[in-house]
Amino acid sequence: MMSLKKELVNQINNKAEEIEEKIINLRRKIHQNPELGLAEHETSKLIKKELQKLEIPVKDNLYNKDDIKEELDKLGEEIQDDHGPTGLVGILEGPQKGKTVLLRADMDALKVTESENENHIPTKQNFRSKNKGKMHACGHDAHISMLLGAAHLLSEYKDQIKGKIIFLFQPDEERGCGAKLMKKSGLLNDVDAVFGIHVWSPIQAGKVMINKGPMMASVDNIWLNFKGGGGHSSAPNETEEPLLAASELVNQLYKMNARKVDTRNPSLISIESFNSEADWGVIPDKAKLKGTIRTFDEDVRTTIMDEINNIGDNLANMHNLEFEFNNLYAFPPTINTKDEAQIATEAAKKLFGDNVFAGKPVMSGEDFSYYLQECPGAFIFLGISNKEVNTDHPHHNPNFDVDESLLKRGTALHSLIALNYLNS
Repeated sequence: MMSLKKELVNQINNKAEEIEEKIINLRRKIHQNPELGLAEHETSKLIKKELQKLEIPVKDNLYNKDDIKEELDKLGEEIQDDHGPTGLVGILEGPQKGKTVLLRADMDALKVTESENENHIPTKQNFRSKNKGKMHACGHDAHISMLLGAAHLLSEYKDQIKGKIIFLFQPDEERGCGAKLMKKSGLLNDVDAVFGIHVWSPIQAGKVMINKGPMMASVDNIWLNFKGGGGHSSAPNETEEPLLAASELVNQLYKMNARKVDTRNPSLISIESFNSEADWGVIPDKAKLKGTIRTFDEDVRTTIMDEINNIGDNLANMHNLEFEFNNLYAFPPTINTKDEAQIATEAAKKLFGDNVFAGKPVMSGEDFSYYLQECPGAFIFLGISNKEVNTDHPHHNPNFDVDESLLKRGTALHSLIALNYLNS
């Protein structure tokens, strides 16, 4: 690996400082106009326009509605009229042949109604979401602006680039379809390494977490259904009760995860939806549960799946019901490769000094993991928690916000990582 020269680091820092206002303004414009996954049309147009201003070639329409439908079918969701091919890439190629590095940002917002609290900065400074019930509550607006900043900055170094830099703006991370759609497009066929930065509210502003190994857990979406029985609630003795079996299943699954699974390997089961769709006076004929399984270890994951099947079948037999268990492997674990994590760490230390650390992996999942199945690379957490500016709220919270003073540093980090990799 090369050692990043102090002169280059200073240049990158200075240039990021020069375009800080532009980066912040982009973030605020995107924040004010959030769009849900697979429908990020205006966001995509804004990104394309910015890349074209920099004379960076753009590729879009990388997949079609049939591809979208195929992924949504796996989730049991229907394709919507506004769904379309919003993902795009900008490609910056230097005069010398070399490797190809991909830098990724996600674009989708969440179904969250943004806070109107007077201390919430987007409310106070008038860039709160204009799209009712939609909000950039996970920092994807920051990811887009930081990567556009890096495109702006690196375009000035085009003549010095040995190889190719791909700026990937990905749809629908939250649902997990986006990375799979981009993979299906063949985008990764000639990519040598991938890097991504995620602003992270559990980490203090100005600190950076990079692990040489696991960063985030795998995620399985699970559906657990009991069917049969049903009748009048005044006569439970005349029928069977799917709700009772489903309630017992929840209790047993939580106990099972604590007693049957190797506690040295972190894992988590969460039941997030419990629905019978019954009216007053009715014992329903079905109970539907939805939830997630999270782990870092495939053997543990298999054990949990087997135990769920066993417990569900036994409860169904006990209550004279039918049991169905389905799962979708939504995200593999996000596991950084050693050399690429070292390249990212070296770049981060030039910018953040001793504030770069390796930490405990987190139980949330990321579809960036699909890229890491195909290519070496690293996923990075950029801390944004700053109580003084009210950015210490958790992700997916109506009060979530980003310490905007970190955006220029995220841009610089993207840029140094790409240059460090291509010249290593």
